[in-house]
Amino acid sequence: MIVAEFHSKNLTDISLRSRLSSDQPALFSLSTDIIRGLAFLNRHDLLPLSLTPEMITYDERNNIFKIADFASSNLTGFGSFAPLRPGDARYLAPELLLLGPTAHGAALQAAVVPSSAVWSLGVILCEILQIADFSSLSVAQWVSLILGDALKKKHPSFYESTRDPQATGENSTQTSVIASLDEVLRDCTTYFPSLRPGPVTVLTKFHETVTFSDSPVRSRLYDPLWDVFPPVTLRCRSEVVKTPEVLKVPLASRGIDELYRLWTLAGGDVLGELRAQGFAAEEPAILSLPQLSTGEQTTFAKGHRTSADPSGTLVVLNMKPLLERLDDVAKEVYFPLLLRSDDAIRYLTDYDEMRDLPLVIRENNLKYQLHRQILFHRLFCGYPFTQAMIKKEAAMDVPPLYRARTWAALLGIKGDIVNDYESIDKDSPCSSDRQIEVDIPRCHQYNSLMSSMEAHVKLKRILKAWIADHPQFVYWQGLDSLSAPFVYLNFSDEPLAYACLSAFVTKYVHSFFLKDNTPVIQEYLAVFSHLLAFHDPILATHLSGIGFLPELYSIPWFLTMFTHVFPLHKIFHLWDQLLLGDESFPLFIGLSLLTQLRSQLLSCGFNECILLFSDFPDLDIQQCLNRAKDMFNVTPKCATFRNHARNVSVSKKDSDSEVSPDGDTSASPEGAHVLDLETLKTETCPRITWEEIQWLNNFSRQNGSKRRNGRPLLVDVRTADEFLRGTLAHSVNIPFLTAFNADGELLSTFESRTLEEGRGKLVVVFDGKCTMAPKFASELVRLGFPHVTILHHGIDHLKTSGFVSVPSSST
Repeated sequence: MIVAEFHSKNLTDISLRSRLSSDQPALFSLSTDIIRGLAFLNRHDLLPLSLTPEMITYDERNNIFKIADFASSNLTGFGSFAPLRPGDARYLAPELLLLGPTAHGAALQAAVVPSSAVWSLGVILCEILQIADFSSLSVAQWVSLILGDALKKKHPSFYESTRDPQATGENSTQTSVIASLDEVLRDCTTYFPSLRPGPVTVLTKFHETVTFSDSPVRSRLYDPLWDVFPPVTLRCRSEVVKTPEVLKVPLASRGIDELYRLWTLAGGDVLGELRAQGFAAEEPAILSLPQLSTGEQTTFAKGHRTSADPSGTLVVLNMKPLLERLDDVAKEVYFPLLLRSDDAIRYLTDYDEMRDLPLVIRENNLKYQLHRQILFHRLFCGYPFTQAMIKKEAAMDVPPLYRARTWAALLGIKGDIVNDYESIDKDSPCSSDRQIEVDIPRCHQYNSLMSSMEAHVKLKRILKAWIADHPQFVYWQGLDSLSAPFVYLNFSDEPLAYACLSAFVTKYVHSFFLKDNTPVIQEYLAVFSHLLAFHDPILATHLSGIGFLPELYSIPWFLTMFTHVFPLHKIFHLWDQLLLGDESFPLFIGLSLLTQLRSQLLSCGFNECILLFSDFPDLDIQQCLNRAKDMFNVTPKCATFRNHARNVSVSKKDSDSEVSPDGDTSASPEGAHVLDLETLKTETCPRITWEEIQWLNNFSRQNGSKRRNGRPLLVDVRTADEFLRGTLAHSVNIPFLTAFNADGELLSTFESRTLEEGRGKLVVVFDGKCTMAPKFASELVRLGFPHVTILHHGIDHLKTSGFVSVPSSST
């Protein structure tokens, strides 16, 4: 089943054929439109058996010829899955006629080549120009004529064998048109497929050999994103212009994919339409069982219900409900201004107010999705120059129809990805082939699309391409799950799926697929443990106390970016926001999962936690994302630093690389720190650099508590004598050696009460050279203090910087 445009007028219309036979520009337009259509279908591995006059429809509104019923052969597996109705056999190419009328399946598919439909176009043009008239010939007579002439090899093409140069029935216009198309007709009707050119070659030769004047002005209202994304050239010039015809019914200017999505939101149901026509009727499953089984294991199944077979049937969908529901939509909505004027904002106010509604409501609201689809479509036409605007809009929500291209834009996919993908060797055997064959059948098999054989083939090609293109990495189980969302969303665009996977792996799981990835995984989990202690010290202390460490539950989370945990429909919403954050954002999603299970985890022992995570609960993804963004926004950048992260320099001037998932583009501080793995694993709290502390102080002064929890609370844990000889401004002195009583509680002093009153603020613990500070910070975590960090390198590193001063008596 395929949903496509429907136009009632086609080449069986006598008046249309009559006009084409004498209208040179119109006939040339027919030729170029159909050849372009065939080239497009071939690029997407769609091979029509042939073209017939019924299949070439005429879009009167846009003055364009289009191909209908173009995917029947592929959808039916060339007759293997369902009966294939090839249409009038007189338009079949000679190589298909040789197979006979019963050919189907693999034998038929092997014979079909891109030039098979080119033959049909050539025959149709000959028929229109009255070069050949086979209306009086039966199919058998026609087959005998074509195959006989081909085998005689007297003429290399049907056109040459039929064309009579001395014909007197042609008028001067027809003679001129035939002369212009002489070489094209000869090529299209070449008998032998090895000599017959494909659509791309024919189109090139058409432009080289066919010249004509008085070309009509054609309103090409086609979708400028119809071909390859990302675009190699800017597409804005191909956008629809506001002609009176377009303004009359602006919805008709939208692409078929947008219209179908809106039609379903308006209540349209394809299966319901088929049932209304007597198709897709449900019947008890028992009736599909074999009626008879013999001892020789031969089964006789129930016959095929031809009366209920929709193959080749045309069902026209009713668009009236959609048009009625969108009748009151302002025409300005169909032509959004990227740099909005006051008039444009006035029409979009209602849609802006909807952004506070739950995501599921927005995704199913007809008018809101119309607005979002049109806006994103226009932004994609200007990509990559509109990448920043796409990020800003995606932070609000992503229209499901354009999720695949939105992800590509967020990942910064650019260049000629098709040639890049095609140049990769995807066929040679590799050491991972056996494991890939085992993993693919298990990858998201609950999903009907991903469980199909075609999905398995595509997924295997993409995985083998990634392995071949990244020789420094190896295949680890989980890469298949990581690839699945891209394969699903880009099912008809393998190059884009592969480009997105490569960019995603580089950004979020960099070095996870090294042959020895143990240091990478251990560092990632150590940072995760630090962040858990930073945001929820009580939960972190409990899990550590019962021995339920991140190594036992979180490796599948991060190796597959949660695709091993959640079904695809939840992953789509999760990744919509994940792709807006930097490489550290997945850590916060992991934290938010734990916080949603917090009450259960605090009441569980080790065995109960294992059971809980073995059958992971169904969690609220939107709540998870909101909590993750809140934690991301209050966490110092240094707390997420990893040595094995991709080598990206963080600069105050480089704000674009630090877009937070809520769209905030505030600059981040400089000053990354390097810490060896053993030290990272032994410490409980994250470290923070002095550069970030200064940035936080400045941010706090300029923005109040907009994003951070005010000025950091500095705690000097050296002895009182060392403190008096010099410390950091506004710090309090709580000597580590005398800070706690025998029960491990903080002794009540003015400084400790200051620390208690500041609970919830960012706490920075420091000493001379980070010897006592990590231990003191761990004790604070044990006591339930959140947001505890350690000053990297200690205060000794700052003695000559001018920031160390003798405390005043009021300090």
